Amino acid sequence: MDFRIGKESVQDREKVTSLIHTLFEKSGQSDEFLRKYDQGTVLLKEGDELKDIFILLDGGVELYKKKPNSDIDYPIIKLEAGSFVGIIAFTSGEPSLTTAVVTEPSTVLKIPDSEVRNLFKKNKKFRSYMDELILANLLERFRSTIILQMKLDSANNKLREERNELKIALRDLKEAQEHLIYQEKMATLGQLVAGFAHEVNNPTASLLRSTETLQTRISEMMHRIEEGDRINALAEKLFQAGKKADYPDTSTIRKKSKELKKEFSDAGPAQIRLLAQIQGPVLDEIKNTSFSDSDELDFYLGYFDLGKMFKNIESAGNRIAGLVKSLKSYSRSDTDREWEEVDIREGIHDTLQLTSNRIKYYDIDIDLPEVPLISANPAALNQVWTNIVLNAADAMGKKGALTIRCTHNDETITVTISDTGPGIDEEILERIFESNFSTKKSDIKFGLGIGLSISRDIVHKHGGEITASNAPNGGAVFTVTLPVR
Repeated sequence: MDFRIGKESVQDREKVTSLIHTLFEKSGQSDEFLRKYDQGTVLLKEGDELKDIFILLDGGVELYKKKPNSDIDYPIIKLEAGSFVGIIAFTSGEPSLTTAVVTEPSTVLKIPDSEVRNLFKKNKKFRSYMDELILANLLERFRSTIILQMKLDSANNKLREERNELKIALRDLKEAQEHLIYQEKMATLGQLVAGFAHEVNNPTASLLRSTETLQTRISEMMHRIEEGDRINALAEKLFQAGKKADYPDTSTIRKKSKELKKEFSDAGPAQIRLLAQIQGPVLDEIKNTSFSDSDELDFYLGYFDLGKMFKNIESAGNRIAGLVKSLKSYSRSDTDREWEEVDIREGIHDTLQLTSNRIKYYDIDIDLPEVPLISANPAALNQVWTNIVLNAADAMGKKGALTIRCTHNDETITVTISDTGPGIDEEILERIFESNFSTKKSDIKFGLGIGLSISRDIVHKHGGEITASNAPNGGAVFTVTLPVR
């Protein structure tokens, strides 16, 4: 290319097109190439071979590009006076990349491609002007491309930010949904438990009353026996001993059974086992009593066994009653005395009672001295204790120790629950209170997914704090601090 006009003309394309127009007027070719087009006229179609070039003298043209895999034409650039329409196809020799549509009444120099190339050879001024025009248009296209790219980058950044915001909103929405589902399940469970507790409480109370009455009647019947009848008095002693008997460990029974077998050679294995559970003076009295045969010994040992049965019935009834009480306390809904003055130790004891099947293998060390009452939602706090205790059970497996301690000062009550499990990886220690974060898929089972997140929310709602750490000797430590108010 031969640039002769200079920087001014490169920046002023209308000046160059005016010179080209003047050149054609002087040569008498203006009427041959000058055209006027109305709005909506299509000058070029995307994919067409370039047969003519269009130099826009006045008016406007817009270039459109088809979207991939569709028939939709997307506007990409508006051309003003001084523009070379079809410049890319002309300089590259390739089919037109765009469709050119007139946007307002326009005046155009329409020059056949073959004529342009012929003029390039014959007319040096025309070639020089065209070089300047091509350069000016390419510079304008380049400038427009840069601006378009900047707008595109800005739009992409904005879309990226909006996408991230949507991701966060979606995550928060899922967390809220899961939280609501969890609360709904807890509310439903609370209603079921309350109903179950009510239904079980009545027959349990009846069982305990009947057991107490039956026990009283049997004792009265035995007291009516003549005091001089030593044998029948022994039956009452055996009955009372059975009610107080503790079940010794297997090794103790085995050791005593070997010794008693020597003294009661005619007794059967079941009788020897019962004799091994009788303690102190009552056993000595049996040893000093002459029984006619094994059946008579079995008759009197039956009183001891009867006493044990009463004890077992009473213990089982009391345990059921305790479970019912704990269930009632644990399952109180948010609408049932939601905030009240509570002793947090009661909720901890209820939680240990209800999770006893999960923690029965552990050494439990409880140190809960008297603490001030606090204003709290007891059912919500019970969720906190349950989540922490069950986490510890998951972490420790079937062997370990669980320690629960409570301290207080004038302003706060602090509860620490520690276990002897593998502890918490330092890399995830700060994340375990995040919703849906769980390590149960990994080798270390720790975390309830949304349980600890809900525990944190509950504690914060009470104006407190919950933290997690690792003990120096191993294991996890959860610390809950609640205000005294």
